[in-house]
Amino acid sequence: MRGVTAMSLAERAGELFMIGFRGTDPGDVPEALIRTEGVGGVILFARNLVSADQARRLTARIQSCSPDLPLLIAVDQEGGIVLRLAVTPWPGAMSLGAAGSPDLTRRVGAGIARELRAMGINMNLAPVLDVNVNPANPVIGVRSFGSDPARVAEHGAAYIRGHHDEGVLATAKHFPGHGDTDVDSHLALARVPHGMDRLEAVELVPFRWAIAAGVDAIMTAHVVFPAVEPDPDRPATLSPAVLTGLLREQLGFDGLVITDCMEMKAIADHAGTAEGAVQAIAAGADLVLISHTERLQREAIAAVRAAIASGRIPAWRVEEALRRVRAARERVAQRWQTADLADVGAPAHQALAAEAAAAAVTAVGDLGSLVPLRPERALLLAVDPAPVVEVEEREPAGSPVLQAAARLAPALRAVGVRRDPDPDEVERLVAAAAGADPVVVATFLAPRFPGQVALVRALQAAGHRVVLVPQRGPYDLLAVPGMAGAVVMYEERPLAAEAALRCLLGQAAAPGRLPVALPGHSD
Repeated sequence: MRGVTAMSLAERAGELFMIGFRGTDPGDVPEALIRTEGVGGVILFARNLVSADQARRLTARIQSCSPDLPLLIAVDQEGGIVLRLAVTPWPGAMSLGAAGSPDLTRRVGAGIARELRAMGINMNLAPVLDVNVNPANPVIGVRSFGSDPARVAEHGAAYIRGHHDEGVLATAKHFPGHGDTDVDSHLALARVPHGMDRLEAVELVPFRWAIAAGVDAIMTAHVVFPAVEPDPDRPATLSPAVLTGLLREQLGFDGLVITDCMEMKAIADHAGTAEGAVQAIAAGADLVLISHTERLQREAIAAVRAAIASGRIPAWRVEEALRRVRAARERVAQRWQTADLADVGAPAHQALAAEAAAAAVTAVGDLGSLVPLRPERALLLAVDPAPVVEVEEREPAGSPVLQAAARLAPALRAVGVRRDPDPDEVERLVAAAAGADPVVVATFLAPRFPGQVALVRALQAAGHRVVLVPQRGPYDLLAVPGMAGAVVMYEERPLAAEAALRCLLGQAAAPGRLPVALPGHSD
């Protein structure tokens, strides 16, 4: 490609973009934009996916726009709380971290990849390799395999190998690490203030393992790392020091670097989407992700084209990025074998998801005198969960714990609780608990909702033995110390709820181990 003029390179600017669109019908595919700009890839969301058959028809239409070489068609199919099409209720990363079996993680990764392949999706924007050392992290949390860098690294590499077993590209994210932030980069610019020694010991460990495992792509974080990038307002996505100096030169990664969505406020409210695209490619990114708005997609492609033509983005950088995008697309063409649609939601996959859910459930503290529950004496108070961060992209589905209790223990008195009960509701619930032993409280992100903490404390003050069932990871235990015991779920999904209820009823063990460090708690 050497010797190609800047003008001819500028004409290929669209190849450096992955775009999203709205709609579920093949007629909704923005064919004109894909064909005229020659975009390199398309991202799909829950808003695009209705069923496996519909997904396959949609991806076929997308691929018809590029007859010479497959487009990258990507999705965030992480498992757990981030599933764009949940035909099989795949577990999330922290569930797999709690289960503690890299072999199980590889099998789950392969199962997810096989279903994607059946639907015509050739790239997964997973696994999450952020080490979740900050319990207050609002956007990673249970999407991480845990707080131990070695655990995250081992399970991340296993997940990647599972994808490679099925010929689907895997993407490690969010480089260099989003696990120690208390800001959601969808909403604002986050910072990780640690020095290089700490980054080498924690954040970078899983990415080194992923590179060694042959990960196909790495997604950037819209997070500032002052130990690497001296500009206090320049996130990793826009930083040559991070993307070229650290990722390329120090870690030796020569695969595809893709940005996180450039419409997220950490970019849009600072550099802006179009200017951010220019800076990202100049910094070392190969593929710019713009997930939602066609106007911004066109503006960004035009801005990059102008920057290439003017020399602001050097020709060598463009050639390098085009080479990596094309190599990824060629890898898809070489590996690709269509899977059977019947694989999506197949009984073997449902059984594997159930196996993982049962292996993840974790008992904390001393449950010896509390379980098995006697349904006629106990009381279950279950907070109704709902999506709380943009990346979840799903509708509320009611309390899976209440639903599991109705199936497994119809004699158990069960009451729904609002996410943030007011003092009057707390008082009513404490009164309703009179005579119950124990009281099981299924919480949901309790540190964010003070009414839940007030409810547990009021029950304790009334003399009740309280068993906590955190529905989305173990961090609720930090908000309500002094629990008699707890059974931890890692996602508010039916399989996890059923596994937790079976443990409480004495029908199953709780083999999981806490995958995060919680001061004062052990499993």
